[in-house]
Amino acid sequence: MTCTTRSALALLLCSAVSIAATPGEAEDAVLVSSTVDRFVPGSVITDDQTLALPAGATATLLFRSGVIVRLKGPFEARLDTVKPAGAPGGTEGLVQALKGKGMDVSVIGATRGFTVPTARAAMTGGGLVNVDVRNSAIYCFGPDDSFWLTGAAVTGATIRLRRGRSVREVAWPKGAARVAWPADVLVEDGDRFDIVDNAGAIVATMIFHRLDPQASATAWIATGLLSGCRSQIAPALRELAIEIEKSASK
Repeated sequence: MTCTTRSALALLLCSAVSIAATPGEAEDAVLVSSTVDRFVPGSVITDDQTLALPAGATATLLFRSGVIVRLKGPFEARLDTVKPAGAPGGTEGLVQALKGKGMDVSVIGATRGFTVPTARAAMTGGGLVNVDVRNSAIYCFGPDDSFWLTGAAVTGATIRLRRGRSVREVAWPKGAARVAWPADVLVEDGDRFDIVDNAGAIVATMIFHRLDPQASATAWIATGLLSGCRSQIAPALRELAIEIEKSASK
C-alpha cells in the first residue's frame, strides 16, 4: 500500500492500515540502530522497502517475534525477496538465506536475555496512558492500564469523544490538567476514537492497540513500534539499543 497524502490524520490512518496489511511471508522489522545516518532508530522496515547498506555499514533489526539481527554491508535488497522458495519461515529462514549468499549477518537476541526496564515496567500493567485530545496519534496499552485525557486548550469546556456514530461528552473542570477517560467507554484493540468540535468536525483521531503482556520484552517493543506507538515505545527502544551495544562490547 502506498501513502501519497500528507495530512497528519491521513498519514496516521495510512500507517495503521499499512502495518496491518503487511504480508507474513517476510516478518516485519524495526530499526534499532545503524551506522547509516539516514536510517532513524524506530523506523519500520517494510517488506517492499529496499534496505541498502554500503560496505562496512551495519544495521540492527528487531523483528516482530523479538529476534534481533545485525546485518553488515555491502547489502542491498528487499527482505521479502531474500529467501528462496521452500526456505523456513520467519527470521530463521531469512538469516539462513543471507548466510547462504555470503552476507555478514548474526542473530544477537537468541542467546541473550535483554531486560529493558522501561519495557518490563510497562508490561506489568497498571500504567497510565495519556491521550492528547489535540493531536492525532496511535496508542498502545496493556490489560490493566488506565487512560487519561490531556492537552485541552481551554479548561472548563466540554470534550466530545466520538466512536462511530456515538458521541460521549466529557466535562473538563476548570483548572484541571487532565481528566479520567469516561469509565463507561471501553477501549478495545483496534478501536478508533475522534475528538470532534461542536459542528462534528474531527479535531484529532486516536487509534488504540492492545499489547500482549506475556510477550518477551523485545517482541513487546517490536509490536508496539510496528503498531505505530512510536512516542510510547521509543524510551524502551533506546534502552534496548544501549543493552545491545554493552553486550557486544563484552
